[in-house]
Amino acid sequence: MATTGLATPETMREPSHESTPVSRYAANNSQNPVSDSMIEYAPTEHFPIFKTGDVFIKTELVFPPKQWQLHSRVLTRISSWFARSIQQAANEVKSRTWFAYTIEEVEGEVQLVQQEATGEHPVIEVLEGGTIGIDVPKKIENKDPIDPLSQTDHTTKITLYNQIFGSVYNILPPIPTTSITTTLTHCEQLVTLAKALGCISTHLTSHLNATLLQHHQPLYKAIKTDPARWLLLALPLKNTSIYTESLIHLSGAHPCWPWPTKRSTLPPQTRHLIKTKSTHLDHLCTETERSLLLLTIHTPTGHPVCASENAQFGTWFVVATFRDILARELHTLYASNKAALKRGMLFRKLARGGEDYMGFGEMRRLMLRVMPSAVDSLEEDLEILKGEAAVYVQALVRNEALVDVEAEDVGWLTCTVVRGEDIPWVVDEGESPARV
Repeated sequence: MATTGLATPETMREPSHESTPVSRYAANNSQNPVSDSMIEYAPTEHFPIFKTGDVFIKTELVFPPKQWQLHSRVLTRISSWFARSIQQAANEVKSRTWFAYTIEEVEGEVQLVQQEATGEHPVIEVLEGGTIGIDVPKKIENKDPIDPLSQTDHTTKITLYNQIFGSVYNILPPIPTTSITTTLTHCEQLVTLAKALGCISTHLTSHLNATLLQHHQPLYKAIKTDPARWLLLALPLKNTSIYTESLIHLSGAHPCWPWPTKRSTLPPQTRHLIKTKSTHLDHLCTETERSLLLLTIHTPTGHPVCASENAQFGTWFVVATFRDILARELHTLYASNKAALKRGMLFRKLARGGEDYMGFGEMRRLMLRVMPSAVDSLEEDLEILKGEAAVYVQALVRNEALVDVEAEDVGWLTCTVVRGEDIPWVVDEGESPARV
């Protein structure tokens, strides 16, 4: 038996590769199959035209014009924007039985605009071939139809509106995945519109998050190139992985900002957190550098080698040379206003040891020129010094990011630890901060 009024959407698990809940309102030809349910709807009950719908939306920004007939009960439950708008309209006219909106360009922006809804509601007929015929007893005032050739700038926007309206009925929007850039752009556009309408549902964010995370390493490489942009997307999506990855890069590079998205676009509390994390990194670097510059080799009795002991002089000279070269490198590093972008590479070289830093051949040629007596023990002395140095820098070279910093030539430190108290929605809602 078909219902003549609006029933609350019933969701059931349908077999699909994403195990996504499928609504009984799912559109014909949508990506999710419609199966039998305890609640049945009339054959014409499908998105975007529900014959039981009492909210009529029309746009002439594209050709042919597009129409939606949706349910106020569904819209007001999911969208805070529609909840306010419909409540205001209902308060103005107590006997109002339907609501009307147009999507039009207002001062250069495509927006939803509420219209007067008087008399009998429009009748939208789905004709053969999928076209829509419209019989409007009491016409809603709209702008003149635009030239079909001028629709280019609005097609994407209207598609986004259609996808957001569909998401209210648990119809998952198709997200392009040809590249991480196209996926990012589409997700940003959907989130921006969903935020404006106050309808960022868990159903929608879960779908966007799953699509983004399917990119794996290309995703983390993209975050490295503009972490602020990704962090701004992670906040409404409550995506812990993207948020954490972005924060690690932003903190490691602070106070430098080599990215296109402006620092000022981030929330004040996020900018403060980045500064706090960066200050902690600076302290850790200072402590590590002090330990490196005090590095020495000890005698069997446990004392540092001494220049006044003839038998130890060669080793002492190697130690002094090691410290001197390191001190010069640190001086050059911090003389630059981009030290934060480069210090990670220096400490990673120290961690690798071997020929990557103060190679034996290079040091042997130096010693042959200035201190030939130190050559005999040079290889052993360098091995000891580099081994100790690698231990000292371990905390700095630990990679908390999911991108391969060596392969991607990341110059800044990525050892920042992001905890639950650093993630806004974990603090607000007590959700798990686990990364995917």
